[in-house]
Amino acid sequence: MPMQTVHRLTNDPTPVQRLARAIKDIDSRLDWIHRHNQPVPLDAYRARRILHAALVRCRERNAILPPAR
Repeated sequence: MPMQTVHRLTNDPTPVQRLARAIKDIDSRLDWIHRHNQPVPLDAYRARRILHAALVRCRERNAILPPAR
């Protein structure tokens, strides 16, 4: 079991990667909903908009700050 923990910690995605993955997950869910003619929950669009704004802020912050050593 300890090897799983060490492996997971070394492959921990960056905040930018996590936000991008969350947006991609919402997009794929919305695509599935559209393909199956289901009603779209409005909070999905709001969550996507909030995550996208956070992603932009995170990318701007990473561009301004020098890389950590």
